[in-house]
This record gives sequence, C-alpha cells and structure tokens, in this order.
Amino acid sequence: MKPSKKKPAKRTTAKRAVRTGSIEHKLLQLYNRIDDNLITDSMSADLQWVWTLVEDIQNKRFTKLCKEDFEKCNGLWRQYA
Repeated sequence: MKPSKKKPAKRTTAKRAVRTGSIEHKLLQLYNRIDDNLITDSMSADLQWVWTLVEDIQNKRFTKLCKEDFEKCNGLWRQYA
C-alpha cells in the first residue's frame, strides 16, 4: 500500500513592519524619492519635513492627514516625480 500524500509544511513569513498602501508607507516612498533626488538645501528641508511627518504618524498612530499636509505631500510628489 502506498503512503498517503502529505501536504508540504507552510512557510511562515515575517510580517511587514509597514502596511502597503498605508499613509506611513506612502510617506516613506516619498521620503525615498526625495532622498534619491537630493541636490540642494531646499530638498533637504523637504526631506526633513516628510521625516517629521512620518515620525508623528508612527508615534501618534494617525490614520488621516490634515488638508495642508496632504496638499504639500501632493505638491512634493509632483515636484520629485
């Protein structure tokens, strides 16, 4: 008699530190995009502003941005696209 077929053991994968599609994830993508294009001090100020926003979201667990913040983020996306 043949042995019964066994299912292979499931591999456990590490959970992501940041959920894909979350505000934090999108801001980190913006941070990386600015960092890749870093040339002048004004870009450095933009980089610092985005990082401060990321830290606020991490520490205070925000789920939404205020209108001024997301408008500035949209402008930065256009600028560094």
